[in-house]
Amino acid sequence: MIRPSEVDERLDTGRVVEWQSPAGHRIRWERERDRIGWEVSPGLEDYKWLPDRPRDKRHALRIACDTINREEL
Repeated sequence: MIRPSEVDERLDTGRVVEWQSPAGHRIRWERERDRIGWEVSPGLEDYKWLPDRPRDKRHALRIACDTINREEL
C-alpha cells in the first residue's frame, strides 16, 4: 500500500498539483476544474479523468494514493 508520504509531488502552481507514482504515472489535480486525472501511460501527459471531486489538496492526495494502489498494486 502506497502512503501519501511515499508519493512524489512534482508540481504545485497553486492551480495545478501533480504527483508521480513509484511506477512513473502522474496524477494531476486541477483546482479550478475540481478534477483529478490519472496519466494513461507514463510520459504521455494524456489523462483519464476520474469521477472523484477532491475538496482540497489533502483529499486529492488521498484519491491519488487510492488510485495508485488500485492501478499499480
